[in-house]
Amino acid sequence: MISRITELEVLDNFRANLHSIMRSQNLTEAELSLRAGFETDSAITEIMQGGSLPSLAAPVRVADALGVSVDVLLRDRNDHLQQQFEALPVQEVDRQAARLLSAVFKATERSLDRMGDRPTLDSIISWWKETDGDLSRSDQIAPHFDLVSAAEALTSIPRIHHVGALGLSATTLGSTESTRLERFLETLSTSDLAELNGQIRSVAHSGVGMITPLKRIVPFPETNETVEVSFVRLMLPVKDASGTLFVLNYSTLLSESTPRRTDG
Repeated sequence: MISRITELEVLDNFRANLHSIMRSQNLTEAELSLRAGFETDSAITEIMQGGSLPSLAAPVRVADALGVSVDVLLRDRNDHLQQQFEALPVQEVDRQAARLLSAVFKATERSLDRMGDRPTLDSIISWWKETDGDLSRSDQIAPHFDLVSAAEALTSIPRIHHVGALGLSATTLGSTESTRLERFLETLSTSDLAELNGQIRSVAHSGVGMITPLKRIVPFPETNETVEVSFVRLMLPVKDASGTLFVLNYSTLLSESTPRRTDG
């Protein structure tokens, strides 16, 4: 099932993270609107006051203007409270800053062929922009995404063409078999399936990507347990060498509950 509460929580995180970064950079909403290239200087104000998470283009544009990744804007704002911090002498801070800057420069010089084990939303979007969604140039990131297309009927299970071995679907369900993912999709309500197929059709026909925050209850019939997974889903239109159109589905995990056993 899909939880609207989770989407609002992600929106709340987005607003809080955006406000915090703007404050650290001493930026007003009007200044960031102009820096991000929006048509009006009230764009950021509208985003902050809106009732839903902006579409794909807005978070990417804002992240670029702030010099951060989209993931930073969407992450749980309380994550930093769980980290361990240690005060360091100024000299050590300088040495660590130098090493960090060197690492940043080296990282920016790397190609997608050297992409890390877990791509960010930004890196997937960058690949899509640079290759125009050409699947023949996706060898390095293919293990991280699924390929789907919409079913003929909105309430039917979408067609699954590829399940990435390192993607969220395979790692959560414990299988790269499309039948395992199909069995999970069968547990969704007709309204959830209709929304999913509608989003796949929209991305395929419009040629525009979509970011959606979601929560799913993932059942494991083999063990009679379920896991509650909160994640952000990115969909992008892509094509293979023959020009066949698919929708790339890439998800990044926000949180995962401890598996719990169901009765019966």
